[in-house]
Amino acid sequence: MPHKILIVNQNSGYLTIDVANAFITEYDEVVLMYGLNQVTERTLHPKVKVQKTITYNRASKVKRLWTWGICTIHLTCLLAWKYRGYRVLYYTNPPMSYFNALLFSNPFSVVVFDAYPDSLKVLGIRESSLVFRTWKWLNRKLFSKATQIITLSEGMKQQLCQYVVDEKIKVVSIWAGSESFGPIPKKENPFLKEHNWEDKFVVLYSGNMGIGHKLEVLIEVADSLRDRREFLFLFVGEGAKKNVLRTLACSKGLINVVFLTWQGAAVLPYSLAAADIAVVALEPEAARASVPSKTFNYMAVGAPILAIGSQDSELASMITNYQVGFNSPGVDAGEIQEFILSIFANKEKSRELSGNSLKAVQKHSCSNSIQYIFH
Repeated sequence: MPHKILIVNQNSGYLTIDVANAFITEYDEVVLMYGLNQVTERTLHPKVKVQKTITYNRASKVKRLWTWGICTIHLTCLLAWKYRGYRVLYYTNPPMSYFNALLFSNPFSVVVFDAYPDSLKVLGIRESSLVFRTWKWLNRKLFSKATQIITLSEGMKQQLCQYVVDEKIKVVSIWAGSESFGPIPKKENPFLKEHNWEDKFVVLYSGNMGIGHKLEVLIEVADSLRDRREFLFLFVGEGAKKNVLRTLACSKGLINVVFLTWQGAAVLPYSLAAADIAVVALEPEAARASVPSKTFNYMAVGAPILAIGSQDSELASMITNYQVGFNSPGVDAGEIQEFILSIFANKEKSRELSGNSLKAVQKHSCSNSIQYIFH
């Protein structure tokens, strides 16, 4: 019987593209189901077929849940009529996509980048709720049926061991989105030159500004440094929290805070390399359940990392183990300001953290994608 696989990720990007391309080497037919596919450098192999679905909408809790639900129902219909007999690789976007394994006998694996139901705490769903408790029961039932569970760190593996035996969980580190990411001197960076920011010390947040991202503290720091014109706090991207942050910055009359929309694939290597400090921020509950892929893209351009999240999170462990920056719970704006000022003043420390970032990312290659293949 020919090997056919359906890969499901409502919000696909370079990591999913690399995995789909890896399956082409082993499978007769590979189908990638997505609502949005964000391409950086590497594109889908011509043999990979595309199954479109509704686009994931982060704009509000209601829109997020609605688009997750519609995508899951769409997937149910497709598995019933179009993809019978296909193996399935479920990503946790939509997070309930793998619930379809209750209804169908397709062999399947699950890729857990965001651990649910734990990540639902960001939406205000409590552990004592029926939804939370039912989800945990479903995890135990479905993960035991899976061919394998893939996650991105040993810390997340330990978290998933409450649902399934250790041997079934495979840790596969994620990787940077482009081979072209790398350090670029300020005077040679066209992104900085275009905006006349060559002389600025840039604290960059690039990506989705969602409800789970604790970014307000950066506005506090920018306010404290409002008289230091050499500092620029740059937010690049979109999301439910962007207007909140913009309103907060405007209410304080801050001219050292700038918001830009998503940058295209051609600009991204330069916008990321503009960072003197790159920010990864998550609410405490989310930080214990995921590590943003942007962390590896930041390291690929040699940026020192400012992580805002729980001290006991996987993200904090990475920062400590690789010695690439500083982790703050985000409660004390003063300690974040102190870190920023120390990097600004101490060029040797900045070079050390930058070098550590570049060394760390070399351990994470897109060749890791072949470890997703299952039969």
